[in-house]
Amino acid sequence: MGIQILSLLVLGAIILIGTWKTIHIGILALVAAFGVGVLLAGQSIKDVMSGFPVSLLILLVGITYLFAIVRDSGVIDWIVQKTLALVGGHVFAIPWVFFFLAAILGSMGSSLTSLALAPIAMIFAGKHKLHPLLMALTIVLGGGAGGFAPTSLFGIIANGVAADNGIEPQPWLLFGAAFGINLALFAAAFVALGLRNREKTATTAGDHGGAVPTWPLRGPLSAPGATGSSGAQPDRAPTAVATAEPERADDVVSKLSRYQLVCLFAVAALMGLVILFMFLDIESDVGVLALALALIISMLDPTRTREAVKGIDWSTILLVGGILTYVSVMQRMGTVELLGHAAESVGSPLLAAFALCLVAAFVSAFASTTGILGALIPLAVPVIAIGGLPGFGLIAAIAISSNLVDSTPFSSPGATCIANAEPGQRAKLTKLMLAWGFTMIIAGPIITVTAFVVPGM
Repeated sequence: MGIQILSLLVLGAIILIGTWKTIHIGILALVAAFGVGVLLAGQSIKDVMSGFPVSLLILLVGITYLFAIVRDSGVIDWIVQKTLALVGGHVFAIPWVFFFLAAILGSMGSSLTSLALAPIAMIFAGKHKLHPLLMALTIVLGGGAGGFAPTSLFGIIANGVAADNGIEPQPWLLFGAAFGINLALFAAAFVALGLRNREKTATTAGDHGGAVPTWPLRGPLSAPGATGSSGAQPDRAPTAVATAEPERADDVVSKLSRYQLVCLFAVAALMGLVILFMFLDIESDVGVLALALALIISMLDPTRTREAVKGIDWSTILLVGGILTYVSVMQRMGTVELLGHAAESVGSPLLAAFALCLVAAFVSAFASTTGILGALIPLAVPVIAIGGLPGFGLIAAIAISSNLVDSTPFSSPGATCIANAEPGQRAKLTKLMLAWGFTMIIAGPIITVTAFVVPGM
């Protein structure tokens, strides 16, 4: 038990030192993985290396490389214009559009959401000066809202594991609960971050003697890159300006070159292929698909795509890879299992339920939510038996608690959002998403236990 506790203390030290001294957390975690794994746990160097998430590396490389090419082509500007036209020029509607799109994709498989929408959502944040945390949460919370649908990966796992352990699954209750909690959290974030942007915009405009725009903004918006918009501060709301009469959609399309049309097709193909393979139950890798599409574009015009390699966010890849490598060392040491059994041994059933949800949230912040669902839901069975707790209520609490922390940079949704944010915003966004995710480690179990466990006791 001593080395398991020590491994948890080392993990906490990694995060504290990385934040305090601004040393790259990924490098700290990789060194700690070899130190703890080899010197303390007796694992081989090969065992430690096997924990590095190669699949996630390919995923992030493929996605960020493809969208760097698409971004440099100017196609994103066209997508921004077309989407803004759909929302009638109301900037406040953009986050909601992405939230519900993310929920729809999440209902088909939670891993699809951030991969397909995060790059475009974060570009929207940069182009129209929307708060980057707000746009990142559209992806994280939207994916969580749809992620427990009966057709989704998380929903299937949670309901299946419950059934295997003698607990009657309630798939629509789980889906409705997850959707409602994520929707409420997003609404709160939208109000808080929207009002903050409004206050900052009003203060800035008042200092310069200009008119103070209202929130939400209405009327025609300046196109990306238009005069008067590029000099705004990153966290300011976009300024409404008078523009010429909008061009017809046909005119806009006709201005896309053949190269740009290929880039646009690649984005549509990535989303379409992933969804198609999901429906047909064909094994696929989103990162490999993205790399293949990027290669095709590069072969068509190598000169224009050469600089896009710089758009790959190696810093985020190292961060995620280092932390997940260390967590895999902890899992082989039995640290996660120890946490689960400790929660089970708590005397009070309600406190034990909260402890299980807390463990699920804490571990899921650094590891796979899918793995946590399979590992901790069976540990809830003896807790349910000794305290007369509502069976599926506790299952829902554990499942949703483990998903609400997916905004951390160590999860696929969080990492993808950060990797696709504007370079100057990535460090700030990393800290904000860490703060949100760590808050959810405590707030998530409180919300879920209060909503699903207490009423059924």
